[in-house]
Amino acid sequence: MIVLACVSAGVVLCSLAWGTPTLSVREVVDALLGSAGVEDSHRFIVRNLRLPRVIGGALAGGMLGVSGAMMQDTLRNPLAGPELIGVSAGASLAVATIVAFRLPFPGVALPIAALVAGLITGALILALVSLKTNPIHMLLVGAALTALINALVIAVITLAPNFGGVSIIYRFLVGSLSDVQWDEVRLAAPWAIALPVVILLAGRPLNVLKLGDEVAGGLGVGVRRTRAALFAASVLLVAPVVAIAGPIGFIALVSPHIVRRLLRTSDARVVMPVAAVTGAVLVLAADTAARLALHPHEVAVGLWTALLGAPVLLVLMQRGVFHQRPSL
Repeated sequence: MIVLACVSAGVVLCSLAWGTPTLSVREVVDALLGSAGVEDSHRFIVRNLRLPRVIGGALAGGMLGVSGAMMQDTLRNPLAGPELIGVSAGASLAVATIVAFRLPFPGVALPIAALVAGLITGALILALVSLKTNPIHMLLVGAALTALINALVIAVITLAPNFGGVSIIYRFLVGSLSDVQWDEVRLAAPWAIALPVVILLAGRPLNVLKLGDEVAGGLGVGVRRTRAALFAASVLLVAPVVAIAGPIGFIALVSPHIVRRLLRTSDARVVMPVAAVTGAVLVLAADTAARLALHPHEVAVGLWTALLGAPVLLVLMQRGVFHQRPSL
């Protein structure tokens, strides 16, 4: 945890300092504190361009990390993740339709539209596959539905009268933090309040569900009702991320596995908070790479999370993590 905290602080400082222009740590601190003598341009860059993007990325990564841990435990499927079972794609389709066609929908309610659409697509996937089926089966069905929904996203964006070009396609297909400003942070902040609440309330039910439906029922847990509530809570954490940044992939899938592997525990009360920090670090690192790797061109953060997340996922699969069940 100490190492993770140090890494988090380092990634945040790098995100605030690196770019055009590149600033020193002292200049970043002075700009944040409004110290006398700091250049107005530096203050504007740090406070109005980089800081909201860092906060938005950290919120997105934290919520995705917890959401992935919840989905995997709730569905008893190590391959479960919002990007693989259609939740992110469905939410992205709803938000893209509202934004591209400028529908009379209040901006503050965009996460609600994403939530409803994510729940619908997630429920559809669960209706098509059984919780007892092979995890690969769910992955294949989810991939097929996600591909279909992504095609609809492209159709919606290209047919819209105010087509936004490549940037809007990046945002709603792979996820991008390039448009995140203080307005987007304020939009997601109230929803982020749900993050610690979910972590506090969901830990014990998730641990009980992992004991099996019969044992959980014998302990007085309403299995179907609890599973539905936990799944809805996991989608609740994805909705604001899609609303402000699009469907950033692999963070929700990989972060919980990294935590379980490092801590050698599957206790949801431990995995969820650490997965939140891990997800935030991964998103900020990927976003920094997205800004700087091909400068002056910027690549969508979702492409970098795929480049970072896919090899990690392959390593975990190679080591048989999906066949291991660490003790609580």
